[in-house]
Amino acid sequence: MYSLGLIFNPLASRNKKGGKEGFETLKEALGKRVKAYVTESKGDIPNVLKELREKGATLLCISGGDGSIQHVISNYVNLFGSESLPPIFPLPGGTMNMITAEAGLKGNQVSLCKRLVHSIQKGKELRILKRGLIRVTDPKIGYENYSFTWLDGFLYKFIDWYYREGGGVGKALRLTLRAGVIVFISPNHELFREVTSRIYINGSKLPYESHLLIAAGTISRLVFGFRVFVKEANPGENFSLFYLRSPYLKKAVFQLPRTLYIGLPSDRSGSVINDSAKNVQIKGNTGYVIDGEIYKPDKCADITLDVGPEVRFVTF
Repeated sequence: MYSLGLIFNPLASRNKKGGKEGFETLKEALGKRVKAYVTESKGDIPNVLKELREKGATLLCISGGDGSIQHVISNYVNLFGSESLPPIFPLPGGTMNMITAEAGLKGNQVSLCKRLVHSIQKGKELRILKRGLIRVTDPKIGYENYSFTWLDGFLYKFIDWYYREGGGVGKALRLTLRAGVIVFISPNHELFREVTSRIYINGSKLPYESHLLIAAGTISRLVFGFRVFVKEANPGENFSLFYLRSPYLKKAVFQLPRTLYIGLPSDRSGSVINDSAKNVQIKGNTGYVIDGEIYKPDKCADITLDVGPEVRFVTF
């Protein structure tokens, strides 16, 4: 029998609308014995995890956006190691909820919680979906982040643009269409300008000193449903990697939708790399995104991506 813990981020986009009542509704749906906590800030997460661990929680229900889930997992691994990480039940409390989608969980948060409790009470064996993590080392942060996605270049600029425009699924679709028009009529626009950095993949330096974008991930769909990866990640062994330079895109300007939603195969020139990797170093990075959350360094940083531990999701 699982012992449930609930971590609720009231600042996540969908949770803001429900307020305190939304938290109480989820608590009720998960039953009287659930150990439930509200985290008002990232700083609350470590103490909440310590209490849940002391109280014997063996399944973590996380209500928030993708960033909330990433912060909980990162804090847990940094505090206690990955071996004892409980299964995760990700609830769609954010805007994009790509981790919930990866777990195949459909419906609103309350219905998902009720279905989980019903399965446990009936003694059904819960289905587990395994995915890997990427260990992100940024010396300026001072601790390891464990994420499902890492993005820079065009995708970093696009997501920053999206947040400045106010967010929302409709906004994301409109901005994607606008980006398609921009790359056609103004391919030298700042949005599509290459970023300068030296890239090493599995220890080998790439010949170019700039690129349009890098996307690394252990899940199939990125933000806004982008599906750029050709190679599937193997948990604990590698992660998917997509590297693109703008000269290739300028030659095939109409391929932007395909690039974002179908993926491009690697090419011989090295302008497109769509493969898997165990280690990537980005020397001179000027900004990146982890699971939908933007990181803007004060100056260039050297970022390292390594294969991280495995995480288990509860799915139906």
